[in-house]
Amino acid sequence: MDSLLSITPFIRVAHHYRFPLDNQPSELGRIGYCYAFHLVDGGRGTLRIHSQRYYVKKGDLLFIPPACEHSFESGPSQALTTYNVYCELWSDPPLNTEAHLVWKSSQFNPSLLTKIHPETDLNRIPAVFPLHRYTELTEMIASIVKQFQKRNHRSVAAAHLLLKAFILCLGQAINDNHADPRILKIIDLIERGEYTESSYEEWLRQSGLKKTHFHQLFKAGTGLSPKAFWKRTIMKRAASALLESNQTVTTLANDLGFSSIHHFTKQFTAFHGVSPTAFRNRTLNGLDGRGAESNEK
Repeated sequence: MDSLLSITPFIRVAHHYRFPLDNQPSELGRIGYCYAFHLVDGGRGTLRIHSQRYYVKKGDLLFIPPACEHSFESGPSQALTTYNVYCELWSDPPLNTEAHLVWKSSQFNPSLLTKIHPETDLNRIPAVFPLHRYTELTEMIASIVKQFQKRNHRSVAAAHLLLKAFILCLGQAINDNHADPRILKIIDLIERGEYTESSYEEWLRQSGLKKTHFHQLFKAGTGLSPKAFWKRTIMKRAASALLESNQTVTTLANDLGFSSIHHFTKQFTAFHGVSPTAFRNRTLNGLDGRGAESNEK
């Protein structure tokens, strides 16, 4: 039996959090009482688990098991921002507490530790798993936080159910993450911004595949056609740049390789539903509905 089907998630704490740029001691030596999922939605930094160091960026999902000592550090110029979900998965009944972290091992209270099943499919979830190709999962974890923050019985119950769906879908994504190495090479180049929309023939040349075979393998590995994947990637990069820089729309269109601002605006509007300028104004004016920003960790 699939061990993930038996989970009964209960969220202790869920919020959006901005880590400090100055890497305060309060972010070092963290020990959790329950399972933690962190989706990086802005900035860059590092995650340390025991002696292992991971570089993390926007779109990365971080998974921290209970009682695991770890630390976060923001990059030098871009503070990490994350959606955080701290949860129990098998406790019945769950512990009635919001306690989810301590910062000194001497303060750790074993009575607050969630129930742990050591031999489950959770062990297959890596510490860092990129979700760039799984838009539905990034949207799902953001929805979990937003529902939980509403603080009423129905929304909290919805958050618990969404969390189970998220974990099951995550397990499936990890199981299916076996794209052909030739396709992974092209995906990596697209995500690094080294290709434009007109680069399809170059993708074929780099992969060494015939057009039909390339298309089949690409869709099997990503769920999208090559051009649809490029469009999604470039439109997400454009959205981030609009919010994280002061570039004009014209400059951004040029930097992303579009032939004209008109073509860029048309593509952006078709993907996001609003023009680049409207997207920037709406989001920066707080109309994106991201949910409460927490001062907690």
